[in-house]
Amino acid sequence: MEDKELIRKCQTGDKEAFYELISRYHPFVYKFLVKITEDEGIAEDLTQETFLKIIKNIDKYDLDGKAKFSTYVITVSKNCYIDYIRREKKWMQAIPIDENSNIEDISTNVEDLVLDKMYNQDIIEEIENLTDEQKLVIKMKYIEGLTLKEIGDKLNLETKTVKSRIHNGIVRLRKILWKGDGYEKD
Repeated sequence: MEDKELIRKCQTGDKEAFYELISRYHPFVYKFLVKITEDEGIAEDLTQETFLKIIKNIDKYDLDGKAKFSTYVITVSKNCYIDYIRREKKWMQAIPIDENSNIEDISTNVEDLVLDKMYNQDIIEEIENLTDEQKLVIKMKYIEGLTLKEIGDKLNLETKTVKSRIHNGIVRLRKILWKGDGYEKD
């Protein structure tokens, strides 16, 4: 059975379809999470959390949208992992998501790449070399998970100033990332 047909059945509440969907994607999600967590127990917990979220929100998945279901599943699992890191305050020890992996479309924009790579100790060290203003707002946005408005309120800055500082810091980090990956981009 094709994914679309299976998902359509799930959206109507077919329990057997849910079982088949989970059976089909469980190894895919579990292997991905083992790779980024390097811990089978945490990976299994996050895999279960991923499927609970998928089941709960299956009716929101757009069958006619551009994103493949596999991309949607990996996005949900990546977000579960990021939530776990934030909950457990283990961001300093986290393993980055490898954007060169065979899993398609994990991170397609620069901010996602920075978020994924930020957990790598080398990048955290590079963040320390940014200006104090850039360093502070990037940590508040990507590590603490604050919105631009919340950051602005805490620092008594305009939202556009916060956005500008984050953008400039990301540009600088992007150059570091490209050079570190062998992609000279100046």
